[in-house]
Amino acid sequence: MLEPERRPVMGQKPRPRPSRRGRWVVGILAGALFAAALGSLIDDQVQAHDRFDQARTSLGVTRHETGAVSAQLTELRRNFELVTTQAGSDSTALSQDVSQLKGAQAALAADEAHVSAQSTQITSLHACLGGVERALNALSVGKQSRAITALNSVSSSCSAAASSSG
Repeated sequence: MLEPERRPVMGQKPRPRPSRRGRWVVGILAGALFAAALGSLIDDQVQAHDRFDQARTSLGVTRHETGAVSAQLTELRRNFELVTTQAGSDSTALSQDVSQLKGAQAALAADEAHVSAQSTQITSLHACLGGVERALNALSVGKQSRAITALNSVSSSCSAAASSSG
């Protein structure tokens, strides 16, 4: 079927056909619009390419820094293992030193007790000898009762000295 020819409605003027110049203007405007759209698309693509290049460069820098940090982390782990091993050795040495110190403290306490016992024995011997000396002096001048009294006054000291000497 053929399309019926459009006829102007009564009272309406027929539309004039665009002139050659008008078609050129429309064509140029359409071409300019196409060129502007194409230029905008090209500009967007250039910007997207630039952003992609920047992102790739940033990724490369990040990978490089990640590698450096990973190497440092490996070094730190190795150092940590060495320090942990050294701390274990030092802890063992400290335990041995503490054990030796406790042994030395026990020996010192025993020596202090021995010195204290000897000091007590020396004091007893000194008191005993002082009484014997007084008794001998009394006997030398013929005072037998004074000599017996002197010996009686130090008998406990002499007994203590004799028993502690074994």
